Amino acid sequence: MTHTLDDFVRRRTDAASHLDALAEALRPVDPDGADYLESTALRAREGRFVVLLLGCFSSGKSTLLNAMLGQPVLPVKVNPCTAILTEVVYGDQASIDVVHKGGEVDQLDVPTFVERYQLRTDEDRAGAEASDRFGDIDRAIVRWPLPLLRNGVVLLDTPGLDDDPSRTARTLASLPDADAVIFVLSATRFLTELERRTLRQDLFPLGLSNLFFPVTMVDLLDALTPDPVAALQRVRAEGHEVLRPLCTVDGEDRFEHRFVPLDARSAVKARQSEPDDEDRLEASGVPAFEEELERFLVDGRGRAQLHHMAQAVARLHAEARRQAEVDRATAETSMEELRARQAELAPRVDQLRAIAGRVADSIDAFVERQRLHIFQDLRRFVAEVEDELPDAVATFDLGNTAALDLLTPAGRSRVETTLRLELETWLEERLAAWQLQLQPTLEASLDQLRAELAADADDFDVLAGGIVTDFAGGGFVLPHAEAEGNVDPVERWFSVAMGAALLSPGAMAAGWAQGYEGALKGAAGRIGVRVAILTLGALLGPVGWAGLVLYLISDAVLLVLTGGGQLRRLRNQVARKLKGQLVAQVDEGQEGLELKVVEGFRPLRDGLVAAAEAEASGVRNLLERTVTAREAARRGAVEREQHWEDILARFAATDAAVRLLAAGPETPDIS
Repeated sequence: MTHTLDDFVRRRTDAASHLDALAEALRPVDPDGADYLESTALRAREGRFVVLLLGCFSSGKSTLLNAMLGQPVLPVKVNPCTAILTEVVYGDQASIDVVHKGGEVDQLDVPTFVERYQLRTDEDRAGAEASDRFGDIDRAIVRWPLPLLRNGVVLLDTPGLDDDPSRTARTLASLPDADAVIFVLSATRFLTELERRTLRQDLFPLGLSNLFFPVTMVDLLDALTPDPVAALQRVRAEGHEVLRPLCTVDGEDRFEHRFVPLDARSAVKARQSEPDDEDRLEASGVPAFEEELERFLVDGRGRAQLHHMAQAVARLHAEARRQAEVDRATAETSMEELRARQAELAPRVDQLRAIAGRVADSIDAFVERQRLHIFQDLRRFVAEVEDELPDAVATFDLGNTAALDLLTPAGRSRVETTLRLELETWLEERLAAWQLQLQPTLEASLDQLRAELAADADDFDVLAGGIVTDFAGGGFVLPHAEAEGNVDPVERWFSVAMGAALLSPGAMAAGWAQGYEGALKGAAGRIGVRVAILTLGALLGPVGWAGLVLYLISDAVLLVLTGGGQLRRLRNQVARKLKGQLVAQVDEGQEGLELKVVEGFRPLRDGLVAAAEAEASGVRNLLERTVTAREAARRGAVEREQHWEDILARFAATDAAVRLLAAGPETPDIS
């Protein structure tokens, strides 16, 4: 899994070199632009592909990761359990740093690391052991000299999903920031209840398109079933039914590429053989899985990185053309006249800041509408849950509970445990549905906001164009946004806001790979998840809805005394107990819930306002740079014009080269 990545990294490095050379030429006339190009090039060289591995204890995460590395780096036993978050990165020499939460670092060799941080208890006690022994550990950083890692791939092996809740929450919170997510499943216990709950509650609502589902331990089916082929077919059929929506990318079903049965143990042994046992390795399924992952990283994430570099060059190219035109138009103007024009235009430059202030007011009004709308929608949703819950309880399978069972503490405990599991599953499905329905609503709202800002944005561009034209004495007319090659200002502002404040690296790459509209949808998805998490967290608190509902109906369980009427009696008790209770809780917390909605939109608000204010400052800086350059330049107009021609020629060449590199080796057309 290195050939395609090697080619991509070469192209990315070449593009960064082009940006560095351009920055050197640009620095005398635009130091800020040169700094931006150099920082963009540096980030490109340091670019990482973060691959996150999820899974329950004993799902085979560490074994799969070792198979990908080609060495038994991570702890593996009969029940392989990685106790701490482990980050595998490139290093010239093998080394392991264990980082404590307080900042202390323990440097260990591999045998010591495996011995200390491999769980040695049975699976049921693994999470408790991790909490007791490793609560002070932040992460382990494993450095390993493998070409795959040299190309910027970072592999994150996480503790099991059935670890303690704080570690699990930390793992799940990092999902949107990963370039690829590998959810490891075991063929021997496929799609457990915990895995299904994680899919419903944490993956479906995010709308991720970077999920892979390797199925490990298929080799054990031979010993566990008389017909392993049929068993694997059943696993595949069940996987297709449950996971296909998570393997659909831009309307295309990628299930056959993202759902891959593997024999990771055989792959480890094959890669440890001298020489590699190629037939055994190919039969394990690991190379095919790696190829699909590599293709996704390069085509999905990598191309978006190069596209971002091309956009940076194009934006600064447009600014350089504008600066060159202004400089050319004012070449024969005296310093006194330039300063006088600059002073005369100062009030109009201030008007640009005033427009940015109107933008802030419009966005604040938008957030206020969303505050009210989302609260009312949440209240409606809770009312629906309240109305539907009694009928839902009627469908719950409580087993063959006898009246005598309910008269004993143990019997009542069994009923309540079963009821809790049924409630949790039902409520999680309803919560996930509410989170999902927020996204299209927010997409429509963001489109509406874009339309509302259009008038202010048009005024901004017209005013900015007039300022520059008048400063140049009429010798230069700033192109309007409708002209070919110019981006509508609203789109510019949204692009800055989404790129800088809203989207994680993984989500941003996915969005920009689909263009501006894709990024807008990605932003709506991220905002929807953020708002849902904040509001539901404020509503439920540490108890959770299942706990709240069980508290309300605990007495009802005790009143169920006859076998035939259990569910009817329980349903009636639930209806009476819950009537108005959940909605009342929402109403009591209205102020706090609405504040959480505002908090969820704050990155969008701040990003848009900052983008408008930055453009207003940009016009002021354009005038000041022109005056400063005139004061510093003692050369003649012809020499200055030649200087700009050289810079613009460099821009044109760099623009073409980076676009060609972004297009990739198989699509050289840069038109």
